[in-house]
Amino acid sequence: MAATLDILEVGARGDGIAERDGERWFVPFTLPGETVEAEPIDRRGEGIAAELVEVLAPSRHRETPPCPHFTVCGGCTLQHWRRDVYTAWKVSLIERALKQRGVAVPAFDPPLAGELGERRRVDFVLRRQGQRMLAGFHARASARVVDIGACTIARPALVTLLAPLRAALVRVLPDGGAADAVANETDGGLDVLIRPHRRLDLSLERRQALVELAEHAGLARLSWGDRAAPEPIVTRRSPLLILGDVTVEPPPGAFLQATRRGEATMRAAVNAWIGEAPKLADLFAGIGALTLGRPGWLSLFESDKQSVAAVSAAARKMGANRVVAERRDLFRNPLVAAELDAFDAVVLDPPRAGAAAQIAELARSTVPRIVHASCDPGSFARDARTLQDGGYRLEKLKPIDQFLWTGHVELIALFVK
Repeated sequence: MAATLDILEVGARGDGIAERDGERWFVPFTLPGETVEAEPIDRRGEGIAAELVEVLAPSRHRETPPCPHFTVCGGCTLQHWRRDVYTAWKVSLIERALKQRGVAVPAFDPPLAGELGERRRVDFVLRRQGQRMLAGFHARASARVVDIGACTIARPALVTLLAPLRAALVRVLPDGGAADAVANETDGGLDVLIRPHRRLDLSLERRQALVELAEHAGLARLSWGDRAAPEPIVTRRSPLLILGDVTVEPPPGAFLQATRRGEATMRAAVNAWIGEAPKLADLFAGIGALTLGRPGWLSLFESDKQSVAAVSAAARKMGANRVVAERRDLFRNPLVAAELDAFDAVVLDPPRAGAAAQIAELARSTVPRIVHASCDPGSFARDARTLQDGGYRLEKLKPIDQFLWTGHVELIALFVK
């Protein structure tokens, strides 16, 4: 039965939150201060997940969403919120997480606000239905694929990839088959990895369809299979990334910072905050996007074999033996304090879960400066408290919005011993 609710706030997942009869209701596509009608659909934790029926009294901060797929596509669920208020909410997620952990919060640097059409990495979902190929994203909380014709957040080159993907993959996937197309826009052009959801051997006809896809879409490189062992189908030119004065050829499906501005902002923060540290360690380094190209000695630690190989190849071209990349699982085998003490500064950019084991060793170290990038305020706040207890002060923090109109917020921060 539908209920009339007053929305009190927007939660960390981006849903409006109301309270009724002692229970919390989570209503997507709503804003603080609105009165709405919502239909309960399921239990969610200690509350009720609901579906928006009607906005009875809209917020003055509500705007017309620019995307035609809003509320249908599972992404960009907050594009109806006025940008300045939305950005302030993202900053508040970080402040709240730190205060809950008892971390002394400095005055933040101004946030880097997201912009339309700048996302350079997209994972499209592909599914064949008869002679029709769906290409787009999952619907909200569903395995259903929403076939899209536009994407307001993605780089134009990625959006124009949709039509060639449909034309080619309908000749490759069996009826009912599905795959992901991991597309990165690099400095050398589009790099695409097709990952089938189920094992699929490529016949000559299927390979020819993929070759034609690469040619018609003007791809730099097209690969097939799992990211751990991709098969190159076509390499028309090297999909290069320029990092300072270093050029890296990333592996297929490589993790990149979602936007060029986000990456540039993080690199600038690293350079400004650690200065000319003679010896720098980069933990959870990926392809070295935050540190490669800096002067001095650089040691990168990363668990992904393909990324380590890419950094090592770039380092060999540099010569002078200033850069060393080591494959190491920092969750199971973190650098201990004695190893860390050899460095003048440390940069780390762990996954969403944070880096509890590695942070514990950093807290015991004497490293003068630590630059911590994070994509999750909760795990960052936990790690920040550990560093604070170990004698570090959170001195600077800059919020970064690389995932426009979502509940995800990133940041980069400086800790000083």
